Amino acid sequence: MEPAVLPAFIPWFGCFAGYVDLSDEGCPVNTSKKNVHVCFCVQLSISYLQQIDKNDTAALYKAFFSGIQAEEKLPLTVFAAGSFLEWQKGKRQVYTMLLNELLARKQIELLGGGYYQPYFPLLPSSDVIGQIELMTAAIRTHFEKRPRGLFLTASAWDPWLITPFTRCGMEYCLLDYRLFPKKTPQSMPEYPFTPASVEDKGKTMTIFPYIPDDPDFLNRTPQAFYDTIASSAVETHERLYLLFLPIKTYVKGLEKNKNGSSWFSSFIQLCSQPHSSVHLTHTAELLKHRQPHPPVYIAPDAVLCDQQTGYSIKNTLAVQPTAFQMYAKMMYVNMLANSMKGDKARKKYALQEFWKAQDAELLALEPCMSAYRHELYRIAYRKLLVAEKQTRLPGIFTDGLTRCDIDLDGFREVLSQRAGINMYVHHCGGKIFECDVFSAYKNYSDLPLNQSGMFIDYLLSEAALQQLQTGHTEALTAVFSENTYQEAELNTIRSELKLAAAGFFDSIEQPVSLRKQYTFFAEGTQVQYILKNDSPFNLSAYFTVEIDIAAVESEAGNPVLSLYDGEENQKKELSLTTGMFHKVSWVQLEDTDGKVQFTMEANEVPGLVIIPVYGEESPVSTGAAVHTGTADSAQGTRRVHGVRLFFYWKTDLNPNYETEKLLFLKIKNKKNQK
Repeated sequence: MEPAVLPAFIPWFGCFAGYVDLSDEGCPVNTSKKNVHVCFCVQLSISYLQQIDKNDTAALYKAFFSGIQAEEKLPLTVFAAGSFLEWQKGKRQVYTMLLNELLARKQIELLGGGYYQPYFPLLPSSDVIGQIELMTAAIRTHFEKRPRGLFLTASAWDPWLITPFTRCGMEYCLLDYRLFPKKTPQSMPEYPFTPASVEDKGKTMTIFPYIPDDPDFLNRTPQAFYDTIASSAVETHERLYLLFLPIKTYVKGLEKNKNGSSWFSSFIQLCSQPHSSVHLTHTAELLKHRQPHPPVYIAPDAVLCDQQTGYSIKNTLAVQPTAFQMYAKMMYVNMLANSMKGDKARKKYALQEFWKAQDAELLALEPCMSAYRHELYRIAYRKLLVAEKQTRLPGIFTDGLTRCDIDLDGFREVLSQRAGINMYVHHCGGKIFECDVFSAYKNYSDLPLNQSGMFIDYLLSEAALQQLQTGHTEALTAVFSENTYQEAELNTIRSELKLAAAGFFDSIEQPVSLRKQYTFFAEGTQVQYILKNDSPFNLSAYFTVEIDIAAVESEAGNPVLSLYDGEENQKKELSLTTGMFHKVSWVQLEDTDGKVQFTMEANEVPGLVIIPVYGEESPVSTGAAVHTGTADSAQGTRRVHGVRLFFYWKTDLNPNYETEKLLFLKIKNKKNQK
């Protein structure tokens, strides 16, 4: 076999083709010493994507365990995530018994890690330790064994993690080989497929490099794979190849053919030959016989969608606004949970629910998961709100207004916190950017839009309003909606927030100003607007207020929109499609999934424009888009994710005159209604 064919034969072997030692005839060097160690690794987990797509995980795991149990000479390193341990409880307890049987015959080694598979570099040190200890406790409970190594989701690495890892008793961890520095140390001739020692503040641990999934793994014969591995054997050094393969690859590779053998059984026979240089092992044996390793520095990095990012996972997070907003919410709930005192059981439950929301999958940072993003965010919000509700200790928590930089942008937002509702107001746009309803454990401002919220203000011309009425939201102006509102007063006793903003309207740049007062109560809010014409000319425009509500079509039923049409003097029930009404006395939107009803009324009868927000029903491609538009544009796989309601009033103001508008929003829990 010639060196030139190695990169094409096995893609990831192209990285170390230069290390292959061949004889003059081009054949592998024969050696009686088994100095090439091959370690097969697997991750057992139940992902949210599998649940959303309704994959048959039970059949997959049944086939996997049947094959592994029959192949006694195939050692494995196994990471059984918390999701798998939860899934296999009850009627599936047989998987625990099978794993214990494999452990008893020393066929497998169990890895520790984060119970809910978080990106460790994004977490506070206390949560890193909490997640690892939760996993360690679960492994001890199920398997009476303490893990000594850990697996990192997406190989999300940062050197500061070494200290909490070692504090939890971890001696080694597995990292994607691509994270190792490209410069080869002279003391590491087999680099980068050689374990290394890493250090932080005097704490050290061993890093085993692993090779990620190779889609073409089973397309080559066991003999061809063996020859390529064996050809890298040299008498003076040992080589280590850890291969992380998906369960489906193992299932297929363990299937018996007509001759009664499988891909893996054939490969095991080749490795068992007397003069074979290849030794099958798992990480427990590697750790037991490890030698001192030269120290290296591995910079912060991660692997997303099988691509090395080249920088910290937090950098990836920072450039995705919606993901960063979710992360900011996590940090806020983390602060609430860790500040609890007095009720240890309640604090433990709050932290465990919070840790569930730290699952890396829920942040959807990988580009290949973009089509699932909104669905995953709704799952994350639910878990965060369950944890937040637990922090509201009876007799200690009180309704009211407070300030906190909840979105980590350097400005302190105003938070209205009630027993059943959260409403958070941002100074940018003066809007409610988060509306949490605890009866449904949903954030009803969580729409898949670049900018969404409640009580977003605009001043539109006649032409712009006509465009908006046909569903063209690009007609919306930046007057008020993109302004930074100044806080005039915050009255915590009366739960009032007064804001003020100024801007210029239309091409002639007429100066206008807006005073805005929120009055919060247990079931919603009242917003008073005072619009003033500060120019020496008459002002003729449409004052418009946008309220966005997330209500997804689901198996529980579609959202129901009803209103009272003042022109026809009758109540109407509508599907969520683009529509326009000149006079509406009131509007109601009911989320049948969360059983929450939103009612909106005004002191002066407004006009109304309805624009639904559509998203992908199923993630057909990574380029799945979310947009607003007419019902005709939402054919095929698209479904409603929410609605944008635009209330508007015709406004004619003389110079230095002002007008007042009032808009009420009431949120009712339909679960409590009989």
